[in-house]
Amino acid sequence: MPHDVKVPTFDLTQAEVTSTMLKKFVIVFSIVALAGQATTANGQVPNESDAVVTNALTRRVEQFFGHLKTPSVSAEDAFSELLSGGPLDGRTEQLRAFVENYKKLEASYGRFLIAKPIRAERVGDDLTFLTFLYESEQFPIVWRFAFYRPPLETLERPDWFVVRLSFDTKLESLTSSP
Repeated sequence: MPHDVKVPTFDLTQAEVTSTMLKKFVIVFSIVALAGQATTANGQVPNESDAVVTNALTRRVEQFFGHLKTPSVSAEDAFSELLSGGPLDGRTEQLRAFVENYKKLEASYGRFLIAKPIRAERVGDDLTFLTFLYESEQFPIVWRFAFYRPPLETLERPDWFVVRLSFDTKLESLTSSP
């Protein structure tokens, strides 16, 4: 036997419907806006693309090589600028060693011609490795840079800084096979 079930009805005026929809829109928009500014559990801004980070760091390394090639900029100044803000900043002995080894490169392999980015790899959100092929008159040299950025703990994002720098003539390290 069928039973008649009474379903309650709600009669809303157009103004009440519009008001309700507007409130829902404001709530949804607020959630979306907050999500756009939120950080993940590890303190990183979501959607920060690898390409944006690696392009910015690549430009920084290219600027460093540009300074090395410019006669009016000393090698000391070029290395100091590259290493500023990181753990190698202000370490006179290490800076001196980098500059001396760089000058040995020039003496052994000739004048610097061009540096080409070879590889960029991010490990997590706060560590990026860049590899460049530094071409000189007589021999190419492999340069490796490791950039680090501490996790976000305040409203201001710390800048990337160099935590490791090396260069050598191990060209086979650029291939995937030994």
